[in-house]
Amino acid sequence: MVVDALVDRELRGSFLMDHLPRVRVRQSGDDWAVADLLRALTVLVDECLKHALWRRQQDCDDARLRLPVDWWAPHAPEPSTLLRWLRGHHPAGDGPVRILHPDPPLGTAEREVLNEAAALAGIGKGVEALTLLELTARGGEHAGE
Repeated sequence: MVVDALVDRELRGSFLMDHLPRVRVRQSGDDWAVADLLRALTVLVDECLKHALWRRQQDCDDARLRLPVDWWAPHAPEPSTLLRWLRGHHPAGDGPVRILHPDPPLGTAEREVLNEAAALAGIGKGVEALTLLELTARGGEHAGE
């Protein structure tokens, strides 16, 4: 989660925080706006709960046996997180590395960059980053049925 407390401006953003929720916190006199701080805390708690729920789904034996997934990513994958994950894992199988992540789905450009990063890392079979809904919508063996 990003708490944006900029008063004036920032000349550049961070590509490492593209998939993180962002909350603006404004100044109120000499202090910070209490309502903004409370909203930031609420979003932080929501993110912690979503992360815990996602981990619980990942740890569920039934889910792992039914879904053909290499990596249960707690957030939408980015090149830096993909490369960090690949460093510690050697995906098996002939198909692409299948990554399951929470909503929202990735766009075409984001998917292309992940495939480029995978190719540079020596994963020639590519990457398939899907949300649970996208994987389920495929039906059949891809949804674990």
